[in-house]
Amino acid sequence: MALSTKIKHVDKRPNGVLRFRRRFPKDVVEVLGEPALQVHIKNREGLAFHREYQAIMQEFDRMVSEVRSRINGNDTGSPVERWHEALLKREELVSETIGLEDDPEFAAREIAKGLTEQPNTDPLLLKALLNPEADAPKLSLRDAKMMYARDKRLPDNEIVRLDRITRRLEEAVGPLEKVNLEGLRRDHGRRYMDLMLKTTKSDGQPLSLATCAKESKIIAAMVNHAMREGDIDTKNPFIGLPWPKDTGPKVNKKLPLPDDLIQRVEQRLDTGRTKELPVMWRLLKGTGMRLGEVAGLSQEDIVLDAETPHILVRPNSIRDLKTASSNRSVPLTGDAITAAEKALEGVRSGQPLFSRYARDRGADAASAALMKAVRAETKDKRLTVHGLRHRVSDMLRDVGAPVEVRHGFLGHSSTAIAESTYGSPRARLIEFARWAKKANL
Repeated sequence: MALSTKIKHVDKRPNGVLRFRRRFPKDVVEVLGEPALQVHIKNREGLAFHREYQAIMQEFDRMVSEVRSRINGNDTGSPVERWHEALLKREELVSETIGLEDDPEFAAREIAKGLTEQPNTDPLLLKALLNPEADAPKLSLRDAKMMYARDKRLPDNEIVRLDRITRRLEEAVGPLEKVNLEGLRRDHGRRYMDLMLKTTKSDGQPLSLATCAKESKIIAAMVNHAMREGDIDTKNPFIGLPWPKDTGPKVNKKLPLPDDLIQRVEQRLDTGRTKELPVMWRLLKGTGMRLGEVAGLSQEDIVLDAETPHILVRPNSIRDLKTASSNRSVPLTGDAITAAEKALEGVRSGQPLFSRYARDRGADAASAALMKAVRAETKDKRLTVHGLRHRVSDMLRDVGAPVEVRHGFLGHSSTAIAESTYGSPRARLIEFARWAKKANL
């Protein structure tokens, strides 16, 4: 190991990669939903290692500071927003001044004189009092990040993800607070693309092109949102980057799970300690629902005493849905009915079906546990838990189900076709159940 002395928060993984792992304070964990900051260190020795180590330590401190600011209600917003707040405060202070109503500019200067003698006076407020016609501060990439998280109402786990994504951006273009949106050039986008293509995962493998494309779309959306809100008329350099073509056949990247593998995984789960996982697996197998949809089910979402037993996939107190078209009724047939009955055992009205996973990042935890069982039976990376969903789609297609049935059943974005074809929710549910039985789900 190139590291000759023990460095705090750094260890060496079995594959030889150096890992930084530092636990967050308890109050920060409750907000982030993440127990620790964990990153692999690319440089192994010398000055480069220590610079990278110090940068990660500073990032840890920044994350803790930002979270605690949100907890304490001290998240002051972007400089532009603070400038507008200062202008409003100026108007308020001047309007409350008695005897100087005819000379508001003189009143503002006198107020500023008094405030300069007070400690901790906001310098932006002083600027607004003395020069209200001054240009507003320029929006930076850091402002874009804050505005995007706030306006899109990102939950804490998505904010953690945005933090991770923008850390790569900062590594490419420099401190986000120092890069103004009006000064963005194509070179910023290319530097970001070059860094992403050179970045490796903890196992030393490069990031997949799919990951690069997904993260770059989020960066582009973040910048677009800030440009629109700030009336900034310039091109977004993160749009239309010349990413290399992914030449692998998409059809073979994620495969439907074969029946023999499904049976082996099911047997393995049945002998495990967690009783919720086998039930979740059977529901996924029989309905094609997304794992997050199943993990977030409550007692009231299961309807067994109806003409057509079904699951109501809808937003609830546990989780939201991926898209508006995900809101649907999924028929229960065959073993899925038995699994639903098992899930309801001992669950009171309004309670989650899977309490262990009815929490922030609960679906991720369930995915990790189920994937562990899948990987114990196969090392083929094309076979994942999501392959159960592909399998349901294939089974419906194989018995001749129309595309609108498959899309409506799985909650794809084109469910409007199913709505226009089959009319009412009841009619759609009956039609979906008919095809589910035909497919032997």
